[in-house]
Amino acid sequence: MSSSLGIPLRDSGNASTNSSGHEGAYECRVSFQPTLLPVVYSLLFVLSLLGNFTALTSLLKNWRCSSQATAFTLNLIIIDVLFTLSLPLQIYYYANGNNWIFGEFMCKTTSSLFFANIYGCTMFLTCICMDRYIAVMHPIKYLKLQRPVYRALVSCVIWLVIAIVVLTYAFSGRTANRFADGKISCMENFGKKSWSGWLAPIAISSSIAGFFLPFFSIVTCYSLIARRIMGMTQGKQRGQHVKKKSLRTILVVLGVLIISFLPFHVVQILHTLARIQVLPSLSLLPFTCGARTVVMGLACLNSSLDPVVYYFSAENFQLLPFCHRKDSSRSSENTSNNKL
Repeated sequence: MSSSLGIPLRDSGNASTNSSGHEGAYECRVSFQPTLLPVVYSLLFVLSLLGNFTALTSLLKNWRCSSQATAFTLNLIIIDVLFTLSLPLQIYYYANGNNWIFGEFMCKTTSSLFFANIYGCTMFLTCICMDRYIAVMHPIKYLKLQRPVYRALVSCVIWLVIAIVVLTYAFSGRTANRFADGKISCMENFGKKSWSGWLAPIAISSSIAGFFLPFFSIVTCYSLIARRIMGMTQGKQRGQHVKKKSLRTILVVLGVLIISFLPFHVVQILHTLARIQVLPSLSLLPFTCGARTVVMGLACLNSSLDPVVYYFSAENFQLLPFCHRKDSSRSSENTSNNKL
């Protein structure tokens, strides 16, 4: 698999020429990879399916009385499930000693789902946080943005971006290559020319635009909401409960991004800079090769952690069993607070 827009997560080459003609590439051979990743992916496969199925059932059951922001949650579930269904192929690949037997098309398909999970989840999680930010900091504007068309439009734009990324990757060249020992790789085996050419710029730019910018936007939202709550006087705390729930939702999203994606992108950038010799490659590559195996598992952990976000956002938007028909006698003030 690759880490970002066609950037390999593991490379092959053993500092020598391999059978696919990639000369001088440092070969990342991690002894614990064939044991670690099949076990981790098998556990994630079960946990992700159970968690996402539960979240989807709850969401659909309470759809009529839920907030419009649940459209982002639904898209998040779809991405997680699609990626999870590709895990059995990856489990077999690693258990088989990094030998891909499913052909070029399936290699690109599973890698594309990996990209969609990395960047699609980050974007939809950011949308959930921005929705909470607007609800707390600009409640009047938030009420004006309750029409479903706005969430649908944002979701379509995100899927369009994902499609462009996936299609660009699909037509970027062959992804299933042959190792020097005869085994067939999937998104491995890239040489120095590829790294110094198109791989390095795409790896760094996609990590910055696809993760770090959204991540710092979420941190900013969290900081502003926290400051708003702390600045409240005793007489202005009527809506503080809603604001604290929003703050908690954003904090959970930050936790998921920090655990799953932050180590992945940090290691990827370090590895890329070492590949193009901006950083000392001889001392750094042995570390990043091993670290990438670990952070790859953490990145895939996202599909199992997202149901935690579903729970907190559902509670915030009254998606869970507490959802019920609104009482016509409820005051307009309470109705506004529930929408927030």
